[in-house]
Amino acid sequence: MLTVNADEHPVMNRMHAPGKEKRSVVFVPPAQWDDWLTCQDPEEARSFMSLYPEDKMQVAPATP
Repeated sequence: MLTVNADEHPVMNRMHAPGKEKRSVVFVPPAQWDDWLTCQDPEEARSFMSLYPEDKMQVAPATP
């Protein structure tokens, strides 16, 4: 599982214990799977390491 720093992400920075680094899983969109899996250039591989956009997330409090 690949993760990236999420300290500045409006949603994911709420996760993990206070004072700990905030991390988020990297989501590679299905349209990019072949590019990701066949990538051999480290710099190109880093281009896939981005946070999921907050406007595409649905956030709600947990219900008991």
